[in-house]
Amino acid sequence: MAQNGRLSFIAEWFHVEAGITRSYLLTYYLSDNAVELYDQRSKKTFLRRTKIPELTPRDFFVGSKINVFGRPFDIVDYADEISRNTLAKYRKRGFVLLKSSMWPKYLGEFVTTLIDNKININNGQMVQFTPTTVTQFLSSKQDEDVQTSVLMNELLAGPAISLELIGDNVVEIIYACSKYNTEKASTTIVLSPSLQHLFDREDVRYGIYCSQREENVGKDLKFFFEERHNIIKDCQFKNTTLAIIKPHIIKDGLLGQILKEILSSGFKVTAMRMLLMARVNCEEFYEVYRGVLPEFIPMVAQLASGVCMCLEVACEDPEKNSHQEFRNFCGPMDPEIAKLLRPHTLRSKFGSSKVLNGIHCTDLSDDTNLELQYMFKILE
Repeated sequence: MAQNGRLSFIAEWFHVEAGITRSYLLTYYLSDNAVELYDQRSKKTFLRRTKIPELTPRDFFVGSKINVFGRPFDIVDYADEISRNTLAKYRKRGFVLLKSSMWPKYLGEFVTTLIDNKININNGQMVQFTPTTVTQFLSSKQDEDVQTSVLMNELLAGPAISLELIGDNVVEIIYACSKYNTEKASTTIVLSPSLQHLFDREDVRYGIYCSQREENVGKDLKFFFEERHNIIKDCQFKNTTLAIIKPHIIKDGLLGQILKEILSSGFKVTAMRMLLMARVNCEEFYEVYRGVLPEFIPMVAQLASGVCMCLEVACEDPEKNSHQEFRNFCGPMDPEIAKLLRPHTLRSKFGSSKVLNGIHCTDLSDDTNLELQYMFKILE
């Protein structure tokens, strides 16, 4: 893939205790999944070449977040032209916003179809616009083919989901999807049959907003994922529960499938965010299992191994107990037991071990709000 079998990046780590951001030269060796870190400030090796089996080549691109022995690093740039020329073409960033008229019905299928077409989800969150924030967002759309008054009403109608996408020609492909089977359909981008099937439906095609040019992607991503506009949808904290789709599901390309299972089984998502947790936060979150489950350490390692997706989940039927219903829907912690006793549960379908069991759900009803608070309020 790259000369000498390695890729080089500039990566940043925010040192919480010191309140400073440190910059490192990060080298990834393709032959053995090893990482080396060089502190650019002190000009000393921070981490000698060390194998990290959880990391794969697809984890490395500008804009990604990786976890190295509990420390979350942001990859902010390429460190050499070889890495840039190797990856920049097919690891481009895109942005799409799913409107409230579309995502409750199609989110799972939408994500699955993108992943099947080698477009991955790098970040995501549910947002709730106000007249002020939607005006701020649309103020930069004057040069785009957008009916701002119509889009404003659509975004104020209910929660939307913002997604950062990674893929080859992702901006052109998503924009072509939004115009598929219309008078403005692209004559240069040929969509795959699965994308054609998805966007042949008007409620999908008109249910998204996307960045129309590469120069607009950075602005949109900055607005939603970097600047503080108070647009992240708050949790309800009332008859809801927490679900965490684990990193191994996302790395295996199964995120869309598990979302589809949830949303088609009598549940709704009332808040969402994706994040990369530091190991210390994973240990704190799982503290109740320390000394109780022998899998505590590998559970922590799995949760810290990559980006996860946190969901606040509620039953469509408000009379039902969301915590109990969703816990039953997830099934036993051990997928082998789930396959025998509860074959229709999520862990039976998506899990392979007690650690790689697909999804975390709150065990005790008294802990639902505590866990939701931790994931959506305490962690930044």
